[in-house]
Amino acid sequence: MVEKRFLVIVISSLILLACNSDDNENTNPENTQNSKYDLGTLPDIVADVEWPVEPEITEQRTITNNAEFQEAAAINGVSAKVLAGTYNGIDITCNDCEFILEDIAEIQGSLTFTGTRIRWVGGLVTTGPVILNSEQGDVLIDNLHAITNGGELNNFSGPATEWNRVALINSTLEVINGNNDGDWALFIQGKQGTHFRGRNLILANVRLESDAQNNRFQSIQNLVIVDSYFNSNITSKNGLRMHRGCEDVYMRDVIIVGANTNSGEETQVTNGVFERITRYNDVNNHFSNGVGFNTVNVTINDSQCYTTSSNGIGEPPALGVATGDNPGLKTWDGITVPDASNAGADH
Repeated sequence: MVEKRFLVIVISSLILLACNSDDNENTNPENTQNSKYDLGTLPDIVADVEWPVEPEITEQRTITNNAEFQEAAAINGVSAKVLAGTYNGIDITCNDCEFILEDIAEIQGSLTFTGTRIRWVGGLVTTGPVILNSEQGDVLIDNLHAITNGGELNNFSGPATEWNRVALINSTLEVINGNNDGDWALFIQGKQGTHFRGRNLILANVRLESDAQNNRFQSIQNLVIVDSYFNSNITSKNGLRMHRGCEDVYMRDVIIVGANTNSGEETQVTNGVFERITRYNDVNNHFSNGVGFNTVNVTINDSQCYTTSSNGIGEPPALGVATGDNPGLKTWDGITVPDASNAGADH
């Protein structure tokens, strides 16, 4: 009898272990749709970068029409699967919510994030812009393709003085028909007072396209950008603009088409590591070329700049204070750039 009872206990224990193993497999973020992008080995300056806090879900819904989508966007704790269809502009005001869209689910209007602890996956925005108004942050945007007409900003500045933990991964933000300086594929305004605009911003496998200005990163602490492509469509407009006191910055394997500027307003970057950055521009001066201009404790490794311009304004700093394989300025034909078609959203 004792042997039988022992055998029952052992079998029950094995069953419980198997169930627990399955549960762990399903709830492990690395094995579910909550998986985060592999950023690789990070330098010490950003080793403590924080991913957005995942939402706590309490109910499930399936969205098939615009009214259902608008309703779900205000429900705390909702997880909504959005089926293919055409939807109006959406303002996500809920907290602890997620929206999983079929790639051909189309939003004809702006997409605004006003809540916190939000996870967004998939979908196509065909009017735009994409706006982050969340004061607290904790927003993860994955595999979004957004097309914004000229005259609008994909604006992550928000009304607040500081947001925390925002990640944009596997996504494409583009501006078409851009014809002025205000058409930014991704725009983040500078400080309000002494506060950082945001902390813990991650861009990974992101494609930013614009007919005019491309991107503006200002007043961010703990900024990580990897495996991305920024194209201001071969103009002297900003292909990278980073200034107003960004701190603890890491960029790796990024292709940039367009000028680099910091406007000289204040220290561009404090504590930065830039690795394998390839840049193309048609101007050559200390604003357009210098990630290494007006910086403190910045290292640039294995990077290069191609330019069509033979004359600069003053003495161009090339790649700034650089180590490693740093060939300096190279001649560019103004047309040819590496194939980066795999960067960004897959739809």
